[in-house]
Amino acid sequence: MSANDIDLERTLIERELISLLFRKNELINFLQIKPNYLYSKTNSKILETMIRSYKDTKVVDIAYMVGITPSFPIEEYIDIITNDMYYLNDWERQFKLSQDIILKKFKIDYIKELDKKLSENNISYEDFENKVKKMSLINISDTQNNKIKTINDIDLTYEEKTFIRSGCNDLDNSIKGFILGELSVWSGSNASAKSTYLNQIALESISQNYKVLIFSGELTDKRLINWIVLNACGKNNLVYNSEKNYFYVPNVHKQKIYKWLNDKLFVYDNSYGNDAKEILQSIESCVLRNDIKVVILDNLMSMNLAQYGEQKYDIQTKFMTELSEMAKRLNIHIHFVCHPRKSTAFLRKIDISGSSDLTNIADNVFIMHRVNRDFERQTKEMFKWHDDNPIYQYSNVIEICKNREYGVQDAFAGLYFEIESKRLLNKKGEIKKYGWEYLE
Repeated sequence: MSANDIDLERTLIERELISLLFRKNELINFLQIKPNYLYSKTNSKILETMIRSYKDTKVVDIAYMVGITPSFPIEEYIDIITNDMYYLNDWERQFKLSQDIILKKFKIDYIKELDKKLSENNISYEDFENKVKKMSLINISDTQNNKIKTINDIDLTYEEKTFIRSGCNDLDNSIKGFILGELSVWSGSNASAKSTYLNQIALESISQNYKVLIFSGELTDKRLINWIVLNACGKNNLVYNSEKNYFYVPNVHKQKIYKWLNDKLFVYDNSYGNDAKEILQSIESCVLRNDIKVVILDNLMSMNLAQYGEQKYDIQTKFMTELSEMAKRLNIHIHFVCHPRKSTAFLRKIDISGSSDLTNIADNVFIMHRVNRDFERQTKEMFKWHDDNPIYQYSNVIEICKNREYGVQDAFAGLYFEIESKRLLNKKGEIKKYGWEYLE
């Protein structure tokens, strides 16, 4: 087969795909397709117009008209949009123009069909007049009635939610765990153990048979894995080097942990840069190929958001919206780290750096606190807590600032930091065994 034949075959296959999407355009989300996946530039432009219209503009639902007149040729729809690409940089205007032309042609062809039925005595003249009158009144807004639903239109079948436990007893008792399809924002001052705890969440998720992907903007992949391996090993399995005064993972355990984590833990190679668009595209592709359910992005400050615009807060809003949509679309849970603004006061949700939409869009918002003298002083001032408050016995606490599912807020979950393994424990001396310890 020649190169030209291959080009033609790919183009025809893509046109068949686009025809399918015209008939049932909600498949755009289901099929997880993007314009840049297509080989043909023309098809790519058509598909981009469709995606933008379906997700943003939604001027008219083409499938609505196809449903009324199934005999109306899909190819003509495609040709109309293809030949009408006047405003390539203004997709909303382009789509509206295309829809006006399509609607006009739709009316003409529909009336021609009615006229044929009338001439063949398949409908009465009165019926013909009524249908023509009804058709003449159809405009773009009329095709949007399917956007407004009654109770009977809504699928109210109960859907069991999937919760991924955090491993922190207090946190899981409050919110049951992290729900697939949601976005969690994490913040906290330096040395509050944000990254440490998210590494632990990765291990806990893998223990529940959920694959995990991590982007770390601050650590190399090797350093990140070494840190996670130390967490996975646990204090009882570490060896102490008295000369250098540190604990390390013996090779026999390290190899088992590697084996356990292989094909379960995925790490974004940040040597390819920090462009946010490219990161999300790579993550989405990896999630779909490997059935990943947990994504950890550490952190906002290490990402280049330039492709989302020029205004700082507008950029962050667009990015957060895309993260939230990705979590829902792929049915995954995304953990996203956002550093707080510099502050000498007790950290609150409003102190998370950036647009307020960072926390408004998120389903959950957590702040990690280190229990030190500043924490004690600030919480006593803010909450009027006394010296005997049980929260002060912990080394670290997770503050639940927002939880959409149960409405939990201003709740604290306590943990104890274990220096040797860098684990956060439910109680001092807690022994947690991960799956690698059961391997042969």
